Amino acid sequence: MNTGTGKVIQERRRLLGLSQPALATAIGVSSRQITRYESEEQSPTLPVAVRLADALQVSLAELAGIVDNRVDLAGNWWAAWQKPANHPDEVEVAAVTIRHEGDHLMLDSAPESPAPESDPITQVRGEMRVWEGEALTGWVRGMDIAFPIGTIYYSLHPQGAHAVGSWTTKSGPDGLVRGWSVLAREKSDAEKLLAEMLRTDGSVESWPGPSRSA
Repeated sequence: MNTGTGKVIQERRRLLGLSQPALATAIGVSSRQITRYESEEQSPTLPVAVRLADALQVSLAELAGIVDNRVDLAGNWWAAWQKPANHPDEVEVAAVTIRHEGDHLMLDSAPESPAPESDPITQVRGEMRVWEGEALTGWVRGMDIAFPIGTIYYSLHPQGAHAVGSWTTKSGPDGLVRGWSVLAREKSDAEKLLAEMLRTDGSVESWPGPSRSA
C-alpha cells in the first residue's frame, strides 16, 4: 500500500516530536524544503532520502510509503511485568496506549485518573519496532525497574492480541537484571499470561481466547 512519501515524512516527524526546522537541520536542508517534501511539491533526491530515513528511523521502503501493516497494534493495551530480582514474585500491571506507524510503535501510559485512595499509576513510556510481524524490540522507561531505561523483547501473537517477552536493565555498576513481561488487550489476559510465564520460567503453553475489545 503506497501512502505517499510526504505523508510518511509528516507523520513520522510528528510522532518523533520533531519540528520542521529540527528535521531540516538534521538532514542538511532548509525548512522550506521539508515543507515541499511533505506537500509532495518536490521529491527528495536519493542522498537526501537516505538521510531522511535515518533521521525518521524508517527504512527507505517505508519512506516511499510502501508499508504493509498486517496487524494493527494501535489502541489500548495492558502491560504486565515482573518486578526486579529482589521482588521476583511481585508483578505490576498498567494500562497503556500504543500508536502504530509502519513498523514503529510508541507506547505511553494510558491517561487515567486514579481514585484518591488508590496507588499512584506507574508511568510507562517506550518505543518498539515490529520485526516480520513476529517480534517486537525496543526500549522502555518506567515499569518500576531499577534503572531508568531498559530494553524489551516480545514474541507477538499471530493475530496481534498478545505479546510475551522480557525486559533487561542495568543493576548496580557492573550487573544486569531481567524479568518477564506481557502485553495484552485485556487486563485479565495480561495477568494470566504473566502468571504462566512466572510459573514455567518463560514458556506459554496456550494463548488466551480472542480479544474482546480493541
